[in-house]
Amino acid sequence: MVVNTAEPDGDEGGLQDNWTDPSTRLEGWRRFVDADPAVFGLFPEQQWQAMPPQQRDAYDEARIAYHSELQVVRTSTVKEIAHQGRLLTLLNQREHGARRGMIVSGE
Repeated sequence: MVVNTAEPDGDEGGLQDNWTDPSTRLEGWRRFVDADPAVFGLFPEQQWQAMPPQQRDAYDEARIAYHSELQVVRTSTVKEIAHQGRLLTLLNQREHGARRGMIVSGE
């Protein structure tokens, strides 16, 4: 179950769609730092399997919504990784067999 403890902005799901890049604007950074993090309780596999299909679909949608709210601070490393990812996407557009991939590791 998703518990969004951040203040809703008037939209129905309580999801905040007006976030700005926190590393580029002071107001966005303050909103990011001051917001309570969203919390998601992950059900055990057996409990998830036992759910009726409609409830399982709603639970899966809540998981996707939770992950879509995670914030990424655009450091130089994150910018470079995003740039390389865009390049790989462009290179893979016309591939019919194996595609190029990227592994990111480290702290």
